[in-house]
Amino acid sequence: MATPPALFAEIPRYLGRAGLARDREFARIVIEKPIGHDLESAAPQRHPRREFRRVPDLPHRHYLGKETVQNILAFRFANPLFEPIWNRRYVDYVTITVAETVGVEHRGDYYDHAGALRDMVQNHLMQLLCLVAMEPMVSFDANEIRNKKVDVLHAMRPIDPGALQACAVRGQYGPGQAGRARMPGYRQEDGWRRTPGRRPSRR
Repeated sequence: MATPPALFAEIPRYLGRAGLARDREFARIVIEKPIGHDLESAAPQRHPRREFRRVPDLPHRHYLGKETVQNILAFRFANPLFEPIWNRRYVDYVTITVAETVGVEHRGDYYDHAGALRDMVQNHLMQLLCLVAMEPMVSFDANEIRNKKVDVLHAMRPIDPGALQACAVRGQYGPGQAGRARMPGYRQEDGWRRTPGRRPSRR
């Protein structure tokens, strides 16, 4: 369901009424992010369980299907050249960069509401961070990989909300050029609009 989160509880209900959830062993739902702002607002994610028995506990992350991302594990743990030196004794720091040649385009209104933090950082980039920093697995079992990722998250140093300005810089991209094509700035993209009475976000 690549829809607004407010519809996560409604769509399965009507799919059930239409008889599309009768085969409980086959019928499944994949929920697209973002899912809520906190645990309470993310509760509708679990509503489909009334009509669909098998619903993933975590949303599907299509970003992990990219070939470059999938190759990270093999590059790290199956490469005898890099595996012995992929640690803090030899690696000074790691920079994760999202380099894109397109803007938000027609998704301006959605993106201004969701923001880059929820659209990219707290899911896609955190997954990349875990793949880069995780310890070697005993096996390539999905649960084993998940547990190693969780270990990375537990080891991360929390950011003090009072020191946020010293740890993060936010901004909006302006007009520029990608190759030979002229690209509009964030606020010039199609579909972007400023909500009346609301200050524009700096994402």
